[in-house]
Amino acid sequence: MYNWQKLSLKEKELSLNPKKAVIEHPKLQAIATSSAKKFRDAHPNKYLDISYGKRVNQKLDIFLPKTINNNPVQLYFHGGYWIARDKFDHSHLAKPAINNNIIHVSVNYDLSPNVTLDIIVEETYECLEWIIKNIRDYGGNPNNINLVGHSAGAHLVAMALTRNYSLNSFIKSAILISGIYQPQITQYLSISKKIKLNKNIIKLTDVYNNNIVQKTNILIVVGNDEPNPWKRLSIDFSEWLKKNKISFKFYNAIHLNHFTIVKALSEEKSALSKKVTNMSVKL
Repeated sequence: MYNWQKLSLKEKELSLNPKKAVIEHPKLQAIATSSAKKFRDAHPNKYLDISYGKRVNQKLDIFLPKTINNNPVQLYFHGGYWIARDKFDHSHLAKPAINNNIIHVSVNYDLSPNVTLDIIVEETYECLEWIIKNIRDYGGNPNNINLVGHSAGAHLVAMALTRNYSLNSFIKSAILISGIYQPQITQYLSISKKIKLNKNIIKLTDVYNNNIVQKTNILIVVGNDEPNPWKRLSIDFSEWLKKNKISFKFYNAIHLNHFTIVKALSEEKSALSKKVTNMSVKL
């Protein structure tokens, strides 16, 4: 669980800061934002910027398929090291879901340094409670909720599994993609001042300090073209789950790095997209 500590500061920055590991990330992120807007503008059945809490960025977008009748629901939590990106950069990830009759919900949350990481985690819990209480109004099945998180979003999904909610056994799957599970890693990176961690926040938000109480179908995904230390984060998390006797499946996404993996999620014919969709429709 602590293999990353053995790296030098330079190695940590190059391997554990995805923007340093993938030089072409500005181009890939710009393409994602453009693709997201194009899809969002064209898709007719949607509800944008719905509030699920009191803070300014506690918003979500709901994209509906053509047929609505107690559909499975997919919640997507974006990455960005808890300091960047937006649900509007990821709207196009809804396409594979809605084409398979799944309601797709793209989740925003407040970012550091405006709030601390423990607050972001609390917002994740609030989002799931909102879904439980309200998703029927949009044709969704509150007993078939499927969580998907990329990078920092995978951390939020993992933390979501450590909380009990007002409805039992409602999380049918959790897909954690190229995640980071120990936020203290960022203390050794150039972004550290933006996240404002302290010992108490680390204690609260390090996944390994918590217990997974939501028993569900877990899929751990990592891009094969990620740096080895970043891939190791997913391997370590898998080993931790195994140690705690929590079942999961592991998928090595061939030829994908930290940013192309998001593109693959938006492509209905990609192997990764099919795996994610099947987690909702085949349960």
